[in-house]
Amino acid sequence: MTGGKTTGGTTGTGGTTAIAGASGSVVGATPPMGWNSWNTFGCSPSESLIKGVADTFVSSGMAGVGYQYVNIDDCWMSGRDSSGNLVADSSKFPSGIASLADYVHGKGLKLGIYESPGPTTCAGKTGSQGHETQDAQTFAKWGVDYLKYDLCSGSRSSFATMSNALKATGRPIFYSINPVYGSGSCVPPNCEVKELDICNMWRIDFDINASWGSFTGLINTDMPLAQYAGPGHWNDPDMLEVGNGSLSADENRSHFGMWAILAAPLIAGNDITKMNATTKAILTSAEVIAVNQDPLGKQGTRVATPGSNLEVWSKQMSGTNVRGVALFNRSGAAASITVKWTDIGLPAGAATVRDLYGAKDVGPATDSYTATSVPSHGIVMLKIANTP
Repeated sequence: MTGGKTTGGTTGTGGTTAIAGASGSVVGATPPMGWNSWNTFGCSPSESLIKGVADTFVSSGMAGVGYQYVNIDDCWMSGRDSSGNLVADSSKFPSGIASLADYVHGKGLKLGIYESPGPTTCAGKTGSQGHETQDAQTFAKWGVDYLKYDLCSGSRSSFATMSNALKATGRPIFYSINPVYGSGSCVPPNCEVKELDICNMWRIDFDINASWGSFTGLINTDMPLAQYAGPGHWNDPDMLEVGNGSLSADENRSHFGMWAILAAPLIAGNDITKMNATTKAILTSAEVIAVNQDPLGKQGTRVATPGSNLEVWSKQMSGTNVRGVALFNRSGAAASITVKWTDIGLPAGAATVRDLYGAKDVGPATDSYTATSVPSHGIVMLKIANTP
């Protein structure tokens, strides 16, 4: 897609939700919200770190706005026992994963874990190849709620093998895969993995880093994929880098706001136990999060480019004539950006306009709304509603 007008995304084009809860409820009915250890801590996850993050979810208010998954990435394991069961590294997780899951669950949260379909993980640790059923049963027994399954070796066909193994456990485990390896992207509808049938979420490109070029490049990759997103199955442009590296406050707001419009996972990757007030405010912006978590499950699309490197994005939301809108300034200077009702599929006339980061009404407006002085690399997040 190169920016043609739409009304803000379409429902997923088919496929089945990979795993349903015992009651038949959809796993991943909205994009997952949580935290992952890799972006900041790399190959050094630990029991104390995970407990500290779980504690901070509660104390910081992150749990209160929807964050729930506390995810351990690579390097948590130390091999297999004599029966072939995965064993956690006792120097990092002295109480074991089951005990840690109990702790996280006791906070009202959920625990995620990492594995790979090859003989080894990306960091050279023990992979699941040939042990898929056994490992799925182990994860279920431990009380794991989320599996990140990351291709670094092995075959893409193994994603379906683990999907079937997870289903067979009867436990509702959110299944996130990364089929991006070697030749690169593997996205619907041209990926042999058939993501919509086997998993809840799939990576669309290589790893993110804390730079403007990285996250805007991932936005570009995600742009034509809106039709494949919907309740139970989501495009994944990777974890958030909000609060990491040298990203400015405006760039962090743009990163978070665009992930919200894209119905992307809101999986924080910073050290939330030490984040500053600005980072915390961005990550806990309840009205921006509400765009991401809207139960209709639409992924937003770019609907207008009113100037060089100026973009209008629209996401259809629940209710009559309601849109989440991002006015996104990729340029090197502040600029005014106008959204027209005709571009976002709303009828002519007056509409309410709310600034979501500012948590304040800035309307009503008739037929269009202009945000003045949108900062360079900045964003204005709006909710626009027009009820005839």
